[in-house]
Amino acid sequence: MRTSMLLLPVMATALLAQTPAPAPAGPTLKGRGSLWASAVTQNRETPDGSLVFRPLEAGQSQFSLDGLMLGLDATFAKGWSAKATLLAGHTGKTVQSTTGDPGSIAAVEAMLVWTGERDTFRVGRMITFIGMEFLDGTQNVTASRGLLFTFVDPFGQVGLNWHHAFSPVWSADLWVFNGEDRLQDNNHGKTVGLGVTYNHQGAQDKYLSLHAYRGPEQDGLGTSANSGAEGRKRERVCLMGQWARGAATLQGEVTLGRESFAAGSLLGAAAPATATFRGYGLIYKHEVVPSISFFARLEWLSDDAGVRLSADPAIRESLGLDGPVAYAGRTDAGLLARSISLGVEKKHGPAFARLELRQDRLNRDLKDAQGEAFRDGVSGTVSLGASF
Repeated sequence: MRTSMLLLPVMATALLAQTPAPAPAGPTLKGRGSLWASAVTQNRETPDGSLVFRPLEAGQSQFSLDGLMLGLDATFAKGWSAKATLLAGHTGKTVQSTTGDPGSIAAVEAMLVWTGERDTFRVGRMITFIGMEFLDGTQNVTASRGLLFTFVDPFGQVGLNWHHAFSPVWSADLWVFNGEDRLQDNNHGKTVGLGVTYNHQGAQDKYLSLHAYRGPEQDGLGTSANSGAEGRKRERVCLMGQWARGAATLQGEVTLGRESFAAGSLLGAAAPATATFRGYGLIYKHEVVPSISFFARLEWLSDDAGVRLSADPAIRESLGLDGPVAYAGRTDAGLLARSISLGVEKKHGPAFARLELRQDRLNRDLKDAQGEAFRDGVSGTVSLGASF
């Protein structure tokens, strides 16, 4: 009896020795998503049915799925991770068209990330780091897309980013990428960017960030490039920030930029020319009760050659750019656009409903569907969405 009892632990030890070692754990996966939709009406009817000052919207008196964003994050060992995000809906179609690709589903993020104690390296396709508004509409304050997001700020970039935190208060970024909203390019240079960020007392919701980019751009690939194999030079400086205190949040953006165009690219320019743009914006949100907030947005955009605001079909037509030659703008455009939005948001957990009244104005006559001249437009927007 005593011998049998002594054999039991010996047999158990032998069996354990024969049991295969557990396989190393795989990556940790985490999914995320969001969706948002809107209905818009405006007091101006255009010949093509587009919304004046709001070309990113689906159109007049329509309810549309603006965006469906689905993402997957994978965390590996030793600080490595991967991030992928697909964007569908009207916004996804818009992003694809600006990058020169067909279809309505855009891979707005697809990158490999390494995170250390103070450094983060990203390689791949990433959403732009500048601007007051997010590509994900559920993260925004307002119901509509503003002038700066629509006409000035890029959607994303493909390349690499190095972020270094000197302290919880100060950090810096370096970017090298193909160009704004470009998956590939046909020039011999890359766009380079530098950024410096100040976080007040290390708080993420109180910051001021200054970014600068410079590099070659082009409107097409190969022989369809607007200004040759090297593209045109684009320089941009963006100062943005946010201050949150109690129930109030204030966001701001100042964007200055210039672009070099070859002779004949701008209407009225027989020699190489430079176009400049300047944009200013403020967004204010005040939470009245935990589920209800009021918001306001003010924006001002100056576009001397109309190369930015000409993305609006009505403005492009008023500049006379729809002729047989595809001009990017005209030298004497001198455009100035202003916008003001007021609205209210009701939240229920991760879901929201926003109601907004907006007025836009341009310093140039536009033509409506009946051929009548106008300079301003008033629109109403209802936006619904949720994140998950």
